Amino acid sequence: MLKFGGAALKDGPAVALAARIVRERGGERPLVVASAHQGVTDLLERAAREAAAGERLWDELRIRHRTILRQLGLPGDLLDPQLRDLHAILGDLARGGPADRRCRDFVLSFGERMSARVLAAALRREGMAATAQDAFDLDLVHEAEEDGGAVGPPPPRVGEALARMPGVAVVTGFLAQDRAGNVVTLGRNGSDLSAAWFAEAIGAEEIQLWKSVAGVHTADPALVPAARTLPALSFEEAAELSALGAAVLHPGTAEPARRAGIPIRVLSVAAPADPGTRIDVRPSAPGPLALAHRAAVSLWRLPLDPGFRRGEELARILEAARTAGAAPWLVEASAGEAALVLRAGRAAGGAPPPPPARGELVAGLAAIGVVGEGAGADETLAAGVERTLAAAGVEMRWAPGGRSPRGRVLLVPTPRLGEALRRLHAALLEGACEGIVSPAPAAGPS
Repeated sequence: MLKFGGAALKDGPAVALAARIVRERGGERPLVVASAHQGVTDLLERAAREAAAGERLWDELRIRHRTILRQLGLPGDLLDPQLRDLHAILGDLARGGPADRRCRDFVLSFGERMSARVLAAALRREGMAATAQDAFDLDLVHEAEEDGGAVGPPPPRVGEALARMPGVAVVTGFLAQDRAGNVVTLGRNGSDLSAAWFAEAIGAEEIQLWKSVAGVHTADPALVPAARTLPALSFEEAAELSALGAAVLHPGTAEPARRAGIPIRVLSVAAPADPGTRIDVRPSAPGPLALAHRAAVSLWRLPLDPGFRRGEELARILEAARTAGAAPWLVEASAGEAALVLRAGRAAGGAPPPPPARGELVAGLAAIGVVGEGAGADETLAAGVERTLAAAGVEMRWAPGGRSPRGRVLLVPTPRLGEALRRLHAALLEGACEGIVSPAPAAGPS
């Protein structure tokens, strides 16, 4: 099983390289999952918004895809059926058609639907039979949660349908259907989740996630130049990193792979011979492993009304946050107060939520997750984090609801995010850990 991300399919030469990797690394009968070409999902999202406002962003999308076809020497009309359908839908929106989540996701689906057909055609030029297939026609059901959620085990008929396809099946990533049969999207890096689910369906030997990065890093190398590639992770560590903001994997990717016992390897198209990062069943060593982050979050604190049942009131609070265009991420409640860490929801277009009608909203924050076995309960580690940032003059607070067995989340001002990550990386992950990390417990008798 090979999955190619958007950056790995960014243009014609990149698609041609992906086709060669499939031929050389895919084995006897590979299955391929394709993301949209880099930047196309953002273009489609903008097109849906502008069409709803009476404008049409069309030429840029058409030119982008026809340029890729020209670079590959493929027929210029290969994508005409998809482009015509997309043009018609954007026209309906411009004339006042419904601009709800269902319509938006249908517009976004065209990115993967077109890239899968381009990659299948490129494989055929490499001499391999290949068939493009839309994932939402293969019983991949998802409840359209905000950049997360899980999918259940695939029914046997999915693997059977894939086995019947002629040649290499090139399946759209990122896309699924809800229980009503509507097309839905799986959130950021959703093609990773697609790949793991389809790998489970066919009993793949390995899931290869081909990206533009060399593997999973100890921190975001764009912000922390000293970050290094992790050679191996457990499924649980990978899931924790994703949940706390690491952008390399979709948060739900590890579960289908863990269920089926299929190792994941994160590989770089820029260096196909490099081993990347292997994710599988393995014991976790105690101590910090990596840093994850989210660049824009808000903290909402509000009193709880003692006259209501706490669960019912929390449900109303969560719904109010979503209605305001925010995605509740971390939640903590005491007898008299609730505290929520919010991310901007899709409906808000990345903007922070508006001020709430009650309580206090602190915007302009970034979240940093310290990931490692025992990190949530390690008070020596917590004290060391506090000292490291205090010495740098970086104000911090621990995030409510941000403790787990393998992670602990802190909040810092967004302008200080890069500095905070570099300071913590140096202290925790570059060998300068004396007095910051609790020593590992002594081994017992064998």
